[in-house]
Amino acid sequence: MRQLLRVSGIVNAICLIALILLVGLQLPAFGMWFYRWQYGGNHTYEQVDMAPEDLHEVTRHMIRYLQGREPDLQIRATVGGEARYFFSEVELRHMADVRDLFAAGQVLRNVLILLFLLTLGVCLLWGRAWTRYLFRSWQIGAVTALLSSSVLTAVIAVNWHDAFLVFHEIFFDNDYWMLDDRVKLLVNIVPYEFFVMASVVIGSFFAAGLGLLCLSSTLALCPGRQFRRNGIDDRLRPHG
Repeated sequence: MRQLLRVSGIVNAICLIALILLVGLQLPAFGMWFYRWQYGGNHTYEQVDMAPEDLHEVTRHMIRYLQGREPDLQIRATVGGEARYFFSEVELRHMADVRDLFAAGQVLRNVLILLFLLTLGVCLLWGRAWTRYLFRSWQIGAVTALLSSSVLTAVIAVNWHDAFLVFHEIFFDNDYWMLDDRVKLLVNIVPYEFFVMASVVIGSFFAAGLGLLCLSSTLALCPGRQFRRNGIDDRLRPHG
């Protein structure tokens, strides 16, 4: 039984940490607030020669497409005073690949939620005396993830450009993502700086989530809240 609870606690912590990361990834990707912020900071409206409301409509359509709420990405917009389709064929193909990644992420999210609830149920089913396995797993998992992500962040920060290329080479098996900013609008609305700031937002959210998880689990395990040294109060031991 102890082994089952330990395994359940570990799996639960892994699921929770992965879910925090997935939520962090969605914040800039699906948040209109983030696009507005970056458009203003990167002078995107001037770059693409579009009125803010027109570009915002294109962006909202793109977000819904990535979420699977729009059947296609093709949308007409006024660019430089001329009505045209905003995305080219190559851009449409690349964004279809991006949508597939988000769709896979949604499937993974659902699996993680299911595993999280199942393992949480296992730990809670046997009474409060057993939840220390859960809290300990959260604590160790949060600290491990914080240290690992800090090292990874430092490595990426040394050469962001190479890391950016490696990311695309891993997740895309074609060169549709290699767009020319002189003729393609997509690379102008989400330029290099856009992804740098998106990484900062994701990393900050992930670190904050892990910090909160570590703090809450540590408080739950503090001496005033711990059970007897053997970890099992006979009055709470499962019977039958």
